[in-house]
Formats: sequence, structure tokens, C-alpha cells
Amino acid sequence: MKIYAVRILDISEEKVDKLCLLIDSDKKYKIKKFINKKDKIRTLIGEILIRTIIVEKLKIINKNIKFNKNQYGKPYLKDYLNFNFNISHSGEYVLCAVDNKPVGIDVEEVKHIDYEEIAKSFFTVKEFDYIVNQNFNFRLNSFYEIWTLKESYIKCCGQGLSIPLKSFSIEVDQYENIKVISNNKHKEYTSKIFDIDVGYKVAVCSLNKEIYNNIIRVDQNSLINKYSRFNLE
Repeated sequence: MKIYAVRILDISEEKVDKLCLLIDSDKKYKIKKFINKKDKIRTLIGEILIRTIIVEKLKIINKNIKFNKNQYGKPYLKDYLNFNFNISHSGEYVLCAVDNKPVGIDVEEVKHIDYEEIAKSFFTVKEFDYIVNQNFNFRLNSFYEIWTLKESYIKCCGQGLSIPLKSFSIEVDQYENIKVISNNKHKEYTSKIFDIDVGYKVAVCSLNKEIYNNIIRVDQNSLINKYSRFNLE
């Protein structure tokens, strides 16, 4: 598994429009619909990142890259069943996980929210108790740990929110071992929490037994320059 992270920088509207010419029409249309400029940039950088990874790893010419979606809307690379990826973005970060088995990743910017009400609505009793039994100063972080772990799991399953968030439970023991429990059974998924920056939580879920503790940081300008060169070849 490889995990890539880009810290986003501002891009002029003109450059956004120019880069949109180098991606497929569906994603271009989605970007154009965003009102918030950061939403445009995050989505654009996510698309450029996965396309650059595909060109480099699989030696596919960019214009020949074809994405499909499963019945729940999760994208996959057409004709390459052993190439699995998932993208997430929040705040200043865009992340992409790539694996030979299904994978899910979630990044969330930690914000001061009414986490107890959200946890009561969407988390299991065990998860809620895990959060409120923490020292008060650690409860918000614990909430985001459970949130990102749950999101990464349903993204790994490829079924999105068709899996009710209360239908399974994330259990974290005193040694920080993580399990996904559904119908009182331990699911065969591996989950891991990453620290990418102060004020962010990242979780990854995979069907592989091991998730390596490294994140490949990619400079946004270098990524754009490399991607632009691919489209000149």
C-alpha cells in the first residue's frame, strides 16, 4: 500500500480552467459546479494526483485512463482489478491510498463541534462510551478517530452510506489495536490511524493484513508540473 498526501495551495481561476482541460468531462463538470474555490482545488488536485500515480505505476497514457463507478458510486480504474484506490480531502489536505486490495481512506480537519450529539446519533453505544470515558481534553480527538475509522471502513467496503454507521462498531483497545465488529463478529479488515498534521485525523482501512506507517508527501506545484508534462507527451 502507498499513501500520498498533498497540502493544497491557492491556484488562479485561469490555471484551474486550464488544468480542467486535461481531465475527463465528468470531473470537469463537477469542479465547475463548486462555488467554493477550495472545493474546486481539492477535487482537481485529487484527480491530478490519482492520474499521475496511474501514469507512473501502470504506464497508461493519461488520455487512455478510464474510470467507472460501482453501484454505490465508488470509482475504480476500468480493466485493472488489482489496482484499488481511494481519495479523501479536508481542509488543506488531499490524500490518496493505493493498494492491490480494496482500500478506504478518510482525512478530517479537527473542528470544535458538538461531537457528543453527533456520536449519539451515528455511533454505537460502545463507541460513544469510548469517547466520553477519555480525559475531557482528548474527547474531541477520540471522536475524530472513531469518525475517520468508520468512514474509511465503509469506503473500503465500497458501499458508502448504504452501510448504516450504527450497524458496526470500531473498537480500540489499550494498545491502540483497532477492530471492526459487526453482528458480534470481528471483520477481516485492517485499520490504522495516522497523524499527518496538527489539527487533522487520518484513518486507513484495508483488506490487506498490514498497513505501513508512512505517507508520501507530494508538493502541489511539482505534481502539477509533472502532470502537465504527461499531457505533452
